[in-house]
Order: sequence, then structure tokens, then C-alpha cells
Amino acid sequence: MDLFSLFKKDYINYLLSIILPAVISGLSIPVFKHLLGAEGYGLFSIWLNAVLIGTAVLSAWITQSVIRFYPSASNKLTFSKKAIRLSLYTQALFFIPTILLAWYVSGDVLLAVLCSLLLSAVSIQFTLLPIIQSGFLSKKIIWSEFIRIVSYVALAVVLLEFTQVKYIYALFVAVLVSYALSLLYLTRQMLLHTSNEDTSNLGMVNLFKDFLRFGAPFSAWFIFSYLLSYIDKLYTLKYCGGEAQGNYQAIFDLIYKSITLIISPAITSIYPILTAAYTKGSRIEIKKLVLKIIRYELVGFGLASVAYWTFGGKLLLSILNIKVTSTYMWIGFIVLCGAFVWQLAILAQKRYELKMKTPFLLAMVAVALMTQLCFYALFDNFNRQLLYPSGFLLSAVVYLILISFNSLCHMRKTGSLQNHLS
Repeated sequence: MDLFSLFKKDYINYLLSIILPAVISGLSIPVFKHLLGAEGYGLFSIWLNAVLIGTAVLSAWITQSVIRFYPSASNKLTFSKKAIRLSLYTQALFFIPTILLAWYVSGDVLLAVLCSLLLSAVSIQFTLLPIIQSGFLSKKIIWSEFIRIVSYVALAVVLLEFTQVKYIYALFVAVLVSYALSLLYLTRQMLLHTSNEDTSNLGMVNLFKDFLRFGAPFSAWFIFSYLLSYIDKLYTLKYCGGEAQGNYQAIFDLIYKSITLIISPAITSIYPILTAAYTKGSRIEIKKLVLKIIRYELVGFGLASVAYWTFGGKLLLSILNIKVTSTYMWIGFIVLCGAFVWQLAILAQKRYELKMKTPFLLAMVAVALMTQLCFYALFDNFNRQLLYPSGFLLSAVVYLILISFNSLCHMRKTGSLQNHLS
């Protein structure tokens, strides 16, 4: 089976694993916004995104390392168990410090405990997911995500409607339970599909060193990448108020998740395929596959833009119960552009991931973040409701240009060298 055929097979499975949960999640956004109000929904999103940033710190180095090194591991089961153990050690080490930090920031000890528990659950689930992905068990992801999102929405609605539990506790409990159920399912699937493999010894120290060398810059990269789409919400909250931030958050969530619904299965499915092909030395096939997917994404962006300005923008604001104004229409389109640009950048950076040049990616995303902050400082007198979403778009464009320009320079040098030798 050629790479594109394998990609299509996994893409469809990952699309199915996302499409139903994303539809349910998308429908839940206006429901939660109605139940909580714009300010309440915005505050919950701020804390949830903070947990996701923490997840990037604690698990991204393991997650990306699993995908990168799994194909070359001689013993898949031992490798997987060691990776999970490494994740457990990491969560145990940071569990209490996370509680103390969240307690200090929020002044709410129960919220701090829930944040730390959720951080641990998400981080361990994020370690199991790439093991399932790298084993090309993509159908199992479908059920995992279905279990997670359905249990989250159902439990959240029940707690919000039929109990007196404070809304932010109710939502965090719902998210925590949903990730725990997904985690149990993935653990069972991993054991079922790897239990017959030999379990010879694999050095924990060597595994840790390999993971740290490749994955540590990636953890820092994830922090910066999350900040690109996080600090704009913080700026909006501080300078535009809770209602404006809640409305922007709802628009961002619905549009970004809708685009992610289509594109992220491609990103999810392609990396294990590229890693396996790279290990085998199939460089030309890798290049053809990546270029073909980029063309599809550009066509998708054109169609999405036409649909947005034709009917989608007004429909979106109507669903979210947000007044249709030119400002909010432009915010929606800016988010749409930023989402597509960022997904293209994620695809373009796979070349550096395969070559294990993660420090370079970290440097480039740091430049993108600094550009975003400078943009906010320089244009502080501009319409702030448009300024902060535009900063996110700018940072995504800058990052894409930086990594693409470096790739083009490398290709030109390679081509010149080949011409010279011939």
C-alpha cells in the first residue's frame, strides 16, 4: 500500500473519531454559553486552556517522542510500558506543585485540586494516544473520542441543570471524568493488542535520554504554540471585558474546532506514516504526500472563505446569540484564516520533526510569539476587539513563513549542489 492510500485509510478513521464528538461539542458551545453567560463560559475556557498548556509542559516531550521512536523500537510493548511509566513519574512529581500554583493564582483550593487531577489525566491520555496511533489502531481512537466527548457533555449538562454545584466545579468534574473513561478504554486496547509481544529489557535511562533530547524542546514549543492562541484571550479579557472575551472565545471555539474537524485528522494520521516511511528511507514519497495534502488544504481554505462570507458568518453569530456586527464578522474571518494558516504550518514543520530539529522549531515559535506581543504594543490604539485576534493570525503567518523560508533555502542549496555535481 502506497503512502497516500495508507494516509486516506487512517484519515477517514481519524475523521470519524473527531466528526461526531466535534458536532456534539460544537452544539454544546451555545448551550453552555447560554447556561453560564458569556463571562462564565470565558472564565471556564481560560482555566481549561491553562490546564492544556500545563499538559504541553508535562507530556508533549513524551507524546512526540513516542511517535518519533515507536517505529524503530524493536520491542513495542516494552517501549510503550516504559513511556507510560515515564509519564506517571512526571505527573507524580508535579502533582502537588500544580495544586499550589493553581491555588495561589485562583485562591480556590478545590479548583486547584481539580486542575491538577485533570492535568494528570489528560497528560497520561496524551501518552496513550500516540501509542495507539503509532500502532495504526486508528479505529480505536474513534471510540476513545466518542466516549470522552459524550460523557463530558452529558455529565456537564446534568451537573449544571440538576445540582447546586458551582458551574466551574461541575464543568471540571465533567471533563475529568470524560478523560478518565477515555484513558481506561485506551489502556485496555493497548494491552489487548500488544499482550503477545516479547517483553525483553529496555533501558529506562536510555529511553529517558532519547525522549528528553528530542521531546524537551517540543514541550517548550507546545507552551509557546498554546500561548499564541491564549494570550489574545487574556488581552481581550483585560482590556475589553468579560462579555467581549466570552463572545470571542465562543467564536474561536466554534470556528477553530470546525476547521480542526477536517484538518487535524490529516495531521494526526500523517505523522506516524511519515515517521515509518522516514525510517525506511522513503524520502521522495514523503515529499509527494505532504505537497498533495497542502494543495487540498489550500482548496479547503478557499471554499471555507466563500462559505463564511456568503452565509456562514451570520449563521455562526446567530447560533451563538451574538449581535451581527462588522467587528464580530471580521473576528470570525480572522479566526478562520488563523486556523488554516496554523494547520499549514504544523504540516510544514514535519520535516524538522523527522530530522529531530526541534530546537529550531522552538526558536521559530518564540519569534512568532514575540512578534505577536510587539504587534499588540505597537497598535494599542487600534480597535482592540480586532487587534487581539489579528495578533493570533499574524503570529501564525510569521511562524509559517519562517519554517517555509528555511525549507525553501535548504531545497535551493540541495538543488544547486546536485546541479554542480552533475
